[in-house]
Amino acid sequence: MTLKLLFWAITLVDVAIAVIIFVSALSSRMLDIPLWYRIGLLITAFGFTVQGCLNLPYLLFNVILMAQELPFWILKDVGIGIISIYYFWHTMHKTDKPDKTPARKKSAVAKKTLVAKKIPAAKKTPTPRAPRKKIPAQ
Repeated sequence: MTLKLLFWAITLVDVAIAVIIFVSALSSRMLDIPLWYRIGLLITAFGFTVQGCLNLPYLLFNVILMAQELPFWILKDVGIGIISIYYFWHTMHKTDKPDKTPARKKSAVAKKTLVAKKIPAAKKTPTPRAPRKKIPAQ
């Protein structure tokens, strides 16, 4: 019973991770990252899906599938490998190139800076203070 519970948890985690990766990899924001990252993410998500689906026959019908018969679960490792290799290659070659960061455009609405108000000279005189209370020395 404990083993089946563990397999259910692993299967649900694999499917949840695959859905999160699919949704995030296919969003419009991901167009900003390089193609290799997107390909690696999609391969990884497909690998997580297959790994989760390999557990379903055991969980539902008590049929044990041999992982060697359907080695599509390797795609998870291949996808993570693609992402890691590209990240490593990108960071190693980033120092070779000069930094070409684009200049930021000024927005139409400039931020307002706080400017101290000018006080006329007549108002700069301090207000008289009340005399201090004298405390008898003990």
